[in-house]
Amino acid sequence: MDAHATMPVEPVPPPSAELAAERYADPQSDTVAEVEAPQPAVPARIAPQRRGARVLTRSTAATWALVAGVAPLAVSAIGNLLSSQLGVAALARIETGDVQGAWAPVLTVLALVFVGNAALLTVCAIMGVRGIRETANGITRGRGLAIAGLAAGGVNLVLWVAGLVVTVGGLNLVLV
Repeated sequence: MDAHATMPVEPVPPPSAELAAERYADPQSDTVAEVEAPQPAVPARIAPQRRGARVLTRSTAATWALVAGVAPLAVSAIGNLLSSQLGVAALARIETGDVQGAWAPVLTVLALVFVGNAALLTVCAIMGVRGIRETANGITRGRGLAIAGLAAGGVNLVLWVAGLVVTVGGLNLVLV
């Protein structure tokens, strides 16, 4: 036989449960110990991590960018409803002759809406840029949320400025 020739190797089947039980049989008695099936080291519901496997996470900054981009719309809507109701009450006060401080609640609500929207749009811009940077690696998800937050913030900024111009113009007509 040639030294380089290989002999065919037949696969060896794993030992059956009967053979395993015979191995663990007590030689002094006629009983055979039961063999338990081996338990997996990792629970079935947790998939083992492969080498180089990516763990996808969502960017928290991107989520907050979307929230801060949409929130000014709600703040403006609630603030405008409240200021219009207070404006009607102010006009009613003026008709009765009580002019002093009639417009103070309206101007206070408008100032709070202005400051609140400015703060929310600032947070939107910061978190949107941060979310885009966090998602640039391809592992962190949420780039669409960051972009949507910045877009919503941009739309709200335009609406905010337009609302401010209309409000100041309307107050100018009423206060003169």
